Amino acid sequence: MSTPARRLWRVVNPLVGVAILVGVGVYFADILSASGFDLRTLTVRYELLVPAGLLYLLAHLCWATFWVRLLHFEGVRVSGFAAVRAYYVSQVGKYFPVKGWVVVMRVGMLRHDAHAHALPVGVTAVYETLCSMAAGALVGVLLLPQLGVLPAQVTGQTTLILVVVALPLGLGVLNRVAVRLVSRRRSPAARALPSPSIFLLAQGLVHGVCGHCLLGLSLGLTVRAVVPDAPSLFETYPADLGANALAYVAGFLVAVAPGGLGPRETMLKLLLAPRLAAGLGPEAAAALAVVVALLLRVVWTTAEVALAGVLYLFRPPAAPIPHHIHHPELLDPTDQVPPPPPHHPATDVP
Repeated sequence: MSTPARRLWRVVNPLVGVAILVGVGVYFADILSASGFDLRTLTVRYELLVPAGLLYLLAHLCWATFWVRLLHFEGVRVSGFAAVRAYYVSQVGKYFPVKGWVVVMRVGMLRHDAHAHALPVGVTAVYETLCSMAAGALVGVLLLPQLGVLPAQVTGQTTLILVVVALPLGLGVLNRVAVRLVSRRRSPAARALPSPSIFLLAQGLVHGVCGHCLLGLSLGLTVRAVVPDAPSLFETYPADLGANALAYVAGFLVAVAPGGLGPRETMLKLLLAPRLAAGLGPEAAAALAVVVALLLRVVWTTAEVALAGVLYLFRPPAAPIPHHIHHPELLDPTDQVPPPPPHHPATDVP
């Protein structure tokens, strides 16, 4: 992307994100006002919101440990604590208007903590995200029958959701082919290009599914925090799991929405309202679904920012400079650079 185009994107991206948030805010406000829903009559069971927030953090721990495995597979020598710390702190970056800050923050933190090269850190961060989103898409598609009668906004996107499922493994195959082709033209002493194992990426889907299972529980607890007469958690868990997985993927697909804010809540409203309408009218059910979606966002964001702040304070000491930097003759073959040309004073004089 050229410099003028990059500057234009930096201006347009946050403006589009703000426009989406304003539009969704107006949409939700209209739903609440049309239903006559009085927020003052809402009773919130805060004791259920604490475990809901903890489950969110544990879900991300499932994804963070997969990223650690990817880093170690690519030869990045970093401790588990430093990598998990970088993961959680970098999650704050997804709320910035311009996309990519999560990857930038991880690269910067691991360069300080482990002198890690930017390329494997950035590539593995992308694959970790794709695997977690693919797992959510897979869970959502499999559990569509559990969600009952769905609006066309959901059922019409099945093909797009399946594309998300195939992304990490498909890109993994293409990446390995590209690495082989490029390696034939590169110097044997050049740094090896990141190429995650297809088997490891498949295991990443398992990590992703585990994380989404915990997020489904978090949504179920949040629903019960504002709906006292809701059915048992075990009875509605499949529907909660499918609804949350689809909403999470929807927020990921709308790239200009910071942290998926707006699209995720809209999808949750569409998926939750039909179930909540059993004891309420359709308008009141839609309003209550909006309240649940917004409350879930507040719980998750609060837990995420609080943990990121705590972990940021516990900054590990900078890793010692590797020995081979002081002694170039001990450089690993993959890190070697061509030596400078020999200096010949007699021939260098004009």
